Amino acid sequence: MDFQISKRDLSAALRQVLQGRKADSADLMDMTADRSTLTVVVTGRSIEIPIEAQERSSFSIPIGVLFKVKKISGTYEEKSFRIRISEGKFRLQGMSIAHPDIKARPIARRIIDIPEDATPRDILSLPLIFSMNEIEECGLSLKLLDEQKGLAEQLTSAFESLRDYGFDRNELSAMAKEKVRAHADAMKRVLFAGE
Repeated sequence: MDFQISKRDLSAALRQVLQGRKADSADLMDMTADRSTLTVVVTGRSIEIPIEAQERSSFSIPIGVLFKVKKISGTYEEKSFRIRISEGKFRLQGMSIAHPDIKARPIARRIIDIPEDATPRDILSLPLIFSMNEIEECGLSLKLLDEQKGLAEQLTSAFESLRDYGFDRNELSAMAKEKVRAHADAMKRVLFAGE
């Protein structure tokens, strides 16, 4: 697991998860990174935090490790952190905590079922919802590449038309990304409503 998270979001999540718990608690917390969301589940609580991750993954982490992470994260000045978790290790920036109970959890392979008449935004939203492996396994990589190429061409055309009015390419790209992200969030609510 490898993701970026804001210091503020990490602090709020740790405060919520650790509230009323002791550092020597035997409880385990489950963390699942899913491209733009980190889901944290511990007995009696479940929260979602915005992150930036490349792949979908899940780990079980002892509560005691999180108390150490909370203490150490307060010593960093940065506004965002890179967190990497592997079997037996939790890394926050340059700090590493070893614990034998930090373990990877299996994630069920998800089938991506989209209609033939899916809109370009539906296809462009896929990487914000599913891992690249899942997209590839479901045979949608070429369709995604075609839509990404089409969007790039449309942005170039829009830029050429609007450049004289003060628009720049980065501004148009940011607007397009925001539209796709909002659409992906709406799709997630529909696709995973029962989860």
